[in-house]
Amino acid sequence: MNLTQSFLIALDMLRLHKLRAFLTMLGVIIGVMSVTLIVMLSEGFRQYLDTEFKKIGVDTIFIMYSPGQRFRGQTTGGIEGLRMSDIDFLTARARTIDIASGFNQFQGQSIRYGDREVTDAEVNAIDANFMALNRFEVESGRMIDENDVRFRNNVALIGKEIAERLFPNEEPLGKRVSLKGITLEVVGVLKTIEMFGQSSKRDVMIPLSTAQDKWMGGDNLMMIMMRPKDGYTVDQTMDEVWQIMMQRSNNRPIYRIDSRESILNVMGGIIGVAGAILGAIAALSLLVGGIGIMNIMLVSVTERTREIGLRKAVGAKRPAILTQFLVESAVLSLAGGAIGMMIGWMIGQVVSLSTAQMNLLGPGQGFNVAFPLFSAMMALAFSAFVGIVFGIYPAWSASRMDPIVALRSE
Repeated sequence: MNLTQSFLIALDMLRLHKLRAFLTMLGVIIGVMSVTLIVMLSEGFRQYLDTEFKKIGVDTIFIMYSPGQRFRGQTTGGIEGLRMSDIDFLTARARTIDIASGFNQFQGQSIRYGDREVTDAEVNAIDANFMALNRFEVESGRMIDENDVRFRNNVALIGKEIAERLFPNEEPLGKRVSLKGITLEVVGVLKTIEMFGQSSKRDVMIPLSTAQDKWMGGDNLMMIMMRPKDGYTVDQTMDEVWQIMMQRSNNRPIYRIDSRESILNVMGGIIGVAGAILGAIAALSLLVGGIGIMNIMLVSVTERTREIGLRKAVGAKRPAILTQFLVESAVLSLAGGAIGMMIGWMIGQVVSLSTAQMNLLGPGQGFNVAFPLFSAMMALAFSAFVGIVFGIYPAWSASRMDPIVALRSE
């Protein structure tokens, strides 16, 4: 008997005992469905992270002042934060930096135009490189440029929501808005960027020099951002920047250097590990399903004892009997795996559509539940493997039957 005949006989057995076959496959269905869903969600999260980080640039490196990293008893050497001079120090010595930018951020600020006011604006004091580093674009007007920073111009870019609330029936360009203690001319409206539920709709961008000299004062920076030149990796630039900043601080570890790429890798690693653990737990139901398959195959061997004896009596060899029952076990498990995979896929589509209807990730955007073909094929192969493993003992028992004893059975 060849494999094709064994496969056809296995399909006939499924048709003859539909309910019993379904109940036997239930454990495999649940197991494969759970693993499929976990793989889909993990891959969807990974794609979501990639998409979100690409909006503002994965290759961006940033430096922050972090004196808490010092050793016990070690001083800061009189360094109280990042300053504009640190950018000059870096760019003069680093050969791998393309552009660098410093900025400050002031949350919960009030911005006014006439009798209209927005009280929850986020003001970013930036230089001319900030927009390019973070992939910001303007919907109308122009960006903040070198002249604005050099001449401390009183200009501002505003987010779309601020423009709509302050200028509901007017063109905002050229109008003058006021922050506490300073008046600014609107030169552009920002194109909205949505990321991790946050938005640039309430952002206000002003020149860093204007904020330092005319508004908040001082020359401290919240963060310095940069990106590597073409031909250099993020890790190479981070290593060079660390060495230069250690020179700056006389080997005091008072700075923290990180990158969006490393954050993305860490988050992706966490999702991968969590998915693997959850997948392993879900796969335990495959073990339960395998035991169910073994049980039903033992019952099947008992029910078909006379059939086995008759086949042996007319010349069937042990390998043929063994193959027949192994194929039946594998088909039973494979069918369960296919059903479980389809159910998992359908649940994933429901998740994608429902989150898009809810605008979970922005207008008309939902969580894209990916369905990698390779993972699907692996799930089916593994379910067939489970059927073969748990079908070995029943098939071995059937192949070892004595034909005379088998023919005598009732």
